Amino acid sequence: MEQPKLVLPGDQVAVAEEFEAGEGTYERDGQILASMPGVLWLDHANRIAKVRAFNPPAALKVGDVVYGVVDDIRQMMATATVGAVHGRTRQISGEAEGTIHISNVSEAYTEDIRDMFRLGDIIRAKVIQVKPSLQLTTAEPILGVVRAMCSQCRGPLEVRERDLFCLHCERTERRKITQDYGDLRLSAPASELGAGVVAERQRREDRGDRDRGRDGRDRGGGGRRDDRRGHGRPGGRDRRGGRDRDRGDRGDRGPRRH
Repeated sequence: MEQPKLVLPGDQVAVAEEFEAGEGTYERDGQILASMPGVLWLDHANRIAKVRAFNPPAALKVGDVVYGVVDDIRQMMATATVGAVHGRTRQISGEAEGTIHISNVSEAYTEDIRDMFRLGDIIRAKVIQVKPSLQLTTAEPILGVVRAMCSQCRGPLEVRERDLFCLHCERTERRKITQDYGDLRLSAPASELGAGVVAERQRREDRGDRDRGRDGRDRGGGGRRDDRRGHGRPGGRDRRGGRDRDRGDRGDRGPRRH
């Protein structure tokens, strides 16, 4: 008996000459493709290809390597609907929409998140927070976009050097792709993709980026507040107490003569 195989939307699961498109699949150009993430079942007796949803539900946890579809991109973050966990043949329960902050997109500095992701991209990410909201990272070589479509014709993009290339439009696009883009290691153990390990660096940066601007300066640090109150000014005088001290100094000299 064949081992269950994990597939993602758009994966070729069979050819139309040998199988008919069944549950969770569709036919295009003589190929049977998966229409949802799930487990592939090939019914050889009836020659039907099916993709069945994961069951029973599995709760996400920190360190899980997941697959999702990018459905929203903003200035400082992208959101993706998570549909599968690498190494598990079970449907996800609970919160399925995760957020990727711009600081967790790539190992290198990211100027524009739209250079890294586009709507409809399928990504492999790692869970770095579950509650109160699902937070993801792609800032590892094995994480990032695993399948991308041309922004103009929606054809598949292939790797050419460091960029992606559309054979139909002859258009070049940029993404934050995985090391195995085009030859995905879907059957590899989750541990080989770094599952279960979340770098402490990412956790610290995720907290720190909320307090720092792009120039690295502290947006709400105590130093600025102290300066506003006058701490550290020459003579130790502040705005509120300066006049009182001046009055006190004059009082030591005695009353003025008129």
